[in-house]
Amino acid sequence: MFNIWTEGSWRYNDMKVHIFDVEHGNCCAIEFSSGECMMIDCGHNSSTGWRPSRWVLSRGGELTNLTISNFDEDHVSDLPDLYNNCYIKSLSKNWYVDSDWIRREKAQNGMGPGISTLVNMIDYYTDPSLNTDWGGSIVKRFCFSPNVLNDVNSLSLVTFIHYMGIRIVFPGDMTSKGWSVLLQNNDFRTMLQNTNIFVASHHGRIDGYCSDVFEYCTPDIIIISDKSIRYETQNVDYSKHARGIRWNNTEIRKVLTTRNDGKLEIELSGSNGYYITSFA
Repeated sequence: MFNIWTEGSWRYNDMKVHIFDVEHGNCCAIEFSSGECMMIDCGHNSSTGWRPSRWVLSRGGELTNLTISNFDEDHVSDLPDLYNNCYIKSLSKNWYVDSDWIRREKAQNGMGPGISTLVNMIDYYTDPSLNTDWGGSIVKRFCFSPNVLNDVNSLSLVTFIHYMGIRIVFPGDMTSKGWSVLLQNNDFRTMLQNTNIFVASHHGRIDGYCSDVFEYCTPDIIIISDKSIRYETQNVDYSKHARGIRWNNTEIRKVLTTRNDGKLEIELSGSNGYYITSFA
């Protein structure tokens, strides 16, 4: 399927963003113009068998950075294979949270294989933050301490990617009360402004929705990573907050979902716009 929203002339492969269909999970990848690759979370699709580790291996087996937005298994379910079979140069997560906090948090119900692998990685990846300019892109991250809010979802790491006037936000499973804390930060509010593509928090669930966020941004499109609707908490109307993009040259879409539209690829060409392809 072929879907376009763009302005002016087109240049391919400046930067490509992948929103993978991993059902109720999360996995995104950003291929920067420098050739560097960042993956945000590494959930897999249990129905189709698709795994991010195989995707990374197909493009050379190296990640410049792995960003973990949330400390739940659906965000790291393929981490054992990714860690064992690929080269991960750097790891990013909420820097206020250490491996001991995760062990305590998961003590009652136990850790899945992905979280167990993450705990070991946190103890291993202790170098300073990666020093790179991402091919001219701006990467900014926001989070806060468990002393502020102590639940896993509120401690999500929010990542902004900005490339030549186009801005995308990946908020993990950030909660409504967590958004309210972040909105007290002037730098965070500034980054929200002029956001073009907004990936909905917590798979579009109601507990990740905060209407105050959209007082600072009106994105072109909102993307939801989730599987089929089974619960009332999934019925959140994000469409009222987006401007909309032209889809299939026939309709205006304000929300895209992996459950209906499949994997999404976004090719960014700076001020010339961006190009979205779906693989339903």
